[in-house]
Amino acid sequence: MRQDQWSNTVTIDGTPLGVWDTFDGGASDSEETKYKPGGMQPEISLGGSRSFSNLTLSRLLDRADWEFMRDLMNRTGKATCVVSRQPLDTDGNPWGRPLTYRGVLKAVTPGGTDSNSSDALTWEIEISTEGSVA
Repeated sequence: MRQDQWSNTVTIDGTPLGVWDTFDGGASDSEETKYKPGGMQPEISLGGSRSFSNLTLSRLLDRADWEFMRDLMNRTGKATCVVSRQPLDTDGNPWGRPLTYRGVLKAVTPGGTDSNSSDALTWEIEISTEGSVA
C-alpha cells in the first residue's frame, strides 16, 4: 500500500470533521510484567495492561476550519473524539475494516506562520486514546 491510500476521518463531540491529510500514532503497546521463580527456573512473562499511543492528525487550514478550530481550542481535555482509519484501494474505494479509535481531544495546534513562505498552512489535533480499537 501507499501512504496516500487512506481515509482518516474525525468526529468531535458528535460533529463530523471530514477527512484529514496526515495520521500518526495509535500504536498498541503493553506493560511488561515478568516473574523469576526460585530454584533458577526460567523467567515467566505475565503480560500486562494494554494501551494505545496518542493520535496526531493534520490538514490544510481553510476558512471553514478557522472558526471551528477556535472553538476546539476551548474544548481540549473535554471533547470526545472518534477517529476512523480506512484503507482505500487504488481507485479510492474503501476495503477491509477500518481501525476506529476513541478518546479525548488533548491539543489543538493552529500552525505557524512565516512572512517569507507561501507554503500551505496546516493545523493539527492530538487525541488521547482510550480503551481498545474497534
